[in-house]
Amino acid sequence: MTQYILNRSVLDTPYGKMAALATEKGLSFLEFIKPNRDELLTKRLNKWFRNYEIVDTSNSLIARTAEWLENYFSGKFDRLTAPPLDVRGTDFELKVWQALQRIPLGQTTSYKALAIELGIPEGSRAVGGANRRNPVSLIIPCHRVIGQNGLLVGYGGGLEVKQALISHEGKFC
Repeated sequence: MTQYILNRSVLDTPYGKMAALATEKGLSFLEFIKPNRDELLTKRLNKWFRNYEIVDTSNSLIARTAEWLENYFSGKFDRLTAPPLDVRGTDFELKVWQALQRIPLGQTTSYKALAIELGIPEGSRAVGGANRRNPVSLIIPCHRVIGQNGLLVGYGGGLEVKQALISHEGKFC
């Protein structure tokens, strides 16, 4: 018996195609389509959406996501209204993802600074792991997290895309 229906659409961006998956409650996944991310997505689906079925059709939440992406990449940041989210993770992951959403547009922070904000000053690696498992790229802005030394590290869409996203935001903020 299917417990969850996930609508899926492929959305175009200036940096490649993104897969968007949404339940009836909210956007659950927004990822750049990269071979190295498929296995992680499958694991997350099996863990958090047992008995799921993927239907290759859009829904209103994916349409709102497409509109958000259009506004984001057009630099119309004043029009960014994120769709409701239906993300699943551990309590710690959810706390990290909430902290990511507090990083202002056009700014960056470090894994260490996030760990300190969350009350675990020695937890940079744990924050990095939760950041890596962020299922909703861009809207939960994991690309705004950099190394303590100011260098770009880790991004599921690739470091070139991470740099481009940070630069894109910087042009308009």
